[in-house]
Amino acid sequence: MRKGFWLVLLIVVVGLVLYVEPFRGSPPEPDVSVNGRNIGVTSGSSCWHSLLNSKCIDLSDTTPLDMAADQTPTVVKPGQKIKVAFNDGPAPERIQTEQWLKDGRTKTVQLKNEDLTVPTEKGLYIYHVSAWWKKGDGNVAFSVQVK
Repeated sequence: MRKGFWLVLLIVVVGLVLYVEPFRGSPPEPDVSVNGRNIGVTSGSSCWHSLLNSKCIDLSDTTPLDMAADQTPTVVKPGQKIKVAFNDGPAPERIQTEQWLKDGRTKTVQLKNEDLTVPTEKGLYIYHVSAWWKKGDGNVAFSVQVK
């Protein structure tokens, strides 16, 4: 009976430690995909504070256009939906999504049920996703080519 108690206690403690994530050193990144195919993202500035680790990375002089410059854009169809889901770690308290144009203008894009819809006009589109948690914040950029 005593061995069973200690085994259950150990499992509960390990489960709590993994749930609290005291070892996470950076904010969760979203899984971005179209029709089940992953779209690569590039991380920007971030801050994350955990029980055992606190770290900030400052890339404030880098725009989402710079972040996506070395990416090969993922080809998508006009009006197609892109899934932006935070599956690894805690869900963000707030998410902001923008579409960046080559001239530096931005347009806020709404996520609906973790989906964003690309324009129907052909062209290159850069998306910037920012997220905030109680423990910090982070952002990523990715590019798509509508054909």
